Amino acid sequence: MHKILLTILLQLILVISLFAQEYKFPLKISANHRYLIDQNEKPFFYNGDTGWMLFLKLDKTEVIDYLTDRKNKQFTAIQTMLTGFEGKENIYGQKPFSNSNDFLTINKAYFDHVEWVVQQADSLGLLIAIAPLWAGCCGEGYGGKGAVGPKSFMDTNGPSKSRAFGEYIGKKFAKFNNIIWISGGDIDPFEDRETMNELALGIKSQAPHQLMTYHPSSSHSSTDVWDNRTSWLDVVMTYTYFRGFDKAWNKNQPDVYEINYKEYAKIPIKPFFLGESTYESEHSAWGSAVQARKQAYWSVLSGGFGNAYGTPMWNFPANWRPLLELPGGNSLRHYFSLFQSFPWYKIVPDPESKIIVEGAGEYAKNNYAIAGSDENGRFLIAYIPSGRTFKINTASLTGKKVNASWYNPRKGTSTLIGKYKNPGVYSFQTPDENDWVLVIDSKNLKK
Repeated sequence: MHKILLTILLQLILVISLFAQEYKFPLKISANHRYLIDQNEKPFFYNGDTGWMLFLKLDKTEVIDYLTDRKNKQFTAIQTMLTGFEGKENIYGQKPFSNSNDFLTINKAYFDHVEWVVQQADSLGLLIAIAPLWAGCCGEGYGGKGAVGPKSFMDTNGPSKSRAFGEYIGKKFAKFNNIIWISGGDIDPFEDRETMNELALGIKSQAPHQLMTYHPSSSHSSTDVWDNRTSWLDVVMTYTYFRGFDKAWNKNQPDVYEINYKEYAKIPIKPFFLGESTYESEHSAWGSAVQARKQAYWSVLSGGFGNAYGTPMWNFPANWRPLLELPGGNSLRHYFSLFQSFPWYKIVPDPESKIIVEGAGEYAKNNYAIAGSDENGRFLIAYIPSGRTFKINTASLTGKKVNASWYNPRKGTSTLIGKYKNPGVYSFQTPDENDWVLVIDSKNLKK
């Protein structure tokens, strides 16, 4: 029996070791500034889950269960709030501060628990994207416009204490290579710009190897609200819902590909990802599995290096475990597998729709089909959100013949359609009324 237990333990250690070796952190920016790479130059595909309250709502056993499940489902990153909403305590009754009006009243036990969670994620090879002081869209956080009356807690503490808190957490977590930081939190800087800047600089002064982004208000990107030459702003987050969404501060929400095409064209270039959009199982019918996939595929095909997925599990309600099995989230393992089978980081977006020349649908609508092609002309990928007939121009590809296949984004299966002369314009009909991915490659490229 002891030998059996020892064998099982060794196998578990081996699995954990293999997980940890998938990416060698810390991440850095690629030479062309379009995506992130690890220390071995391996491109990092951001397949994120929004476990915002991970540090507060789960005990240690639940933390391991959650992180292991997300890892097994091919998620590569977890987005979290370091301090949660103002005044909240973790499951062990610990608050980050004894007094939110003073960021220097730090509760060491609270941050020790966070450190333990980050270590578990690191052992699984998961990136942790941490919002240090969630500003909050709606008065629930530490900053933001009118968050707590005339002044926010960030404003009350001021630049000096915000800088000191940044230095504290930067120093405490500098030993971890699997961290990136998310400044802001569902809000533009407004009157907290100076304190947010000092908080970011404080972290960077102690952990310069850890990248940082900014989480703005919906329909904005980080560089809409900060100059893209800002010293600490390494990575850009885009954030939007969809046309017709009427619950956000801005009633005219662009779709994901619209805001990403705009970001892709900005100079100087910065890598960007979709950090937040519609959550599965929220916003009634809008929170569907297909909407979760639309956002993910749109993000990569319009120039991003990944997407963050969300559900009501962000707050870990009592019944959070069934949310691990929502169909949209489960299908993102296939999204991950598809893009990992190609050099996805070489995809060039097609905002002028030179690839899908007919049948894409109406631009700036939630049912629009988009495509991107490899910069070297070896493959193109088109995401078709619903059943239709459409035409593809293969002129962006090299070679005299190309192979076309349907990829089922719900099941992760691929079916060869046939071979075609190149270049040419060809008509395709989706197999049914569901969403589908069309893959065309010139050399049956798989890596």
